Amino acid sequence: MALRKRINPRSILNPDTGFGSNPSSYGGRFLNKDGSYNLIKRGIPFFTRISVFQSLIAMPLWAFIGIIMLFFITINLLFALLYMALGTQHLNGMVSRDFAGRFSETFFFSAQTLTTVGYGHVSPLGFWTSLTASFEALCGLMTFAIVTGLVYGRFARPRAYLRFSKQALIAPYQDGVGLMFRMVCYKDQHNLIDASVRVNLGFNVEEHGKQVYKFYALNLERYRIDTLNMNWTVVHPIDENSPLRGFTAEDLAHAEAELYVQVSGFDEVFSTTVVQKTSYTFDEIIFGARFVPMYHESPAQSTTILDVDKLDVYEKVQLPQPLA
Repeated sequence: MALRKRINPRSILNPDTGFGSNPSSYGGRFLNKDGSYNLIKRGIPFFTRISVFQSLIAMPLWAFIGIIMLFFITINLLFALLYMALGTQHLNGMVSRDFAGRFSETFFFSAQTLTTVGYGHVSPLGFWTSLTASFEALCGLMTFAIVTGLVYGRFARPRAYLRFSKQALIAPYQDGVGLMFRMVCYKDQHNLIDASVRVNLGFNVEEHGKQVYKFYALNLERYRIDTLNMNWTVVHPIDENSPLRGFTAEDLAHAEAELYVQVSGFDEVFSTTVVQKTSYTFDEIIFGARFVPMYHESPAQSTTILDVDKLDVYEKVQLPQPLA
């Protein structure tokens, strides 16, 4: 549904977000909570579209480990079947007599050859079996070189270890109200230097009889900080220049509003700039609430304690004035 309320004409329109303007062509939110784009690409072959390296670097750790284990088991099964087809009489040291036992020994011989462990219990005899074992050893060397690079790439991949609050709040701010959310660097010994944030708000509006998406750059209380070592509450004052002036929760829902957030900063460990994104849809914006403090003084009054588990904790409050 398009927004029927008139947007503040003093608001700053931003046509450069990279998102389209036709709401009928979009499904769901523009940006997922983890910062990934809510987008599926089609129209070209799968292996042309996918980047194997990028996928293996970016996927969750459990999926990466699962793929490595599946590949290891599969390639050893294939070589075990190949050795069985060549004949187990060409494998010296086989002790089993039944098929299951011989296949098991062949599988583990393949695993020892692939990893170049070579315990010596079973060894190849004959030209073709020895050639197959040599080729498998070569495959093992190449495979583990690639896997080592992937493991290092995942371990050393620059990233912003940021967590964002699950909700954005409409809360009291100075003499009025403001839209706010907060973030925190959750890793020990990790902070961002010269951190900056950009926030845009998207609306489904009606223009010339058609529904279009329009994005507005939000003025912020503070666009950057020297060091993001604690939590940062980003505030957009809802003043005379705000596109949210006069809006209610029902107005945001009717306009299918979405808040698009992008944070960047310099990481001293990786010595590079890192970026993280997230978004808040209209149902993730809470009216009449404020965040509770996240940090306090230690009992010995010698250091500051930052309670990361309080990132999402807020309390309900009465707004000082209507958004009008």
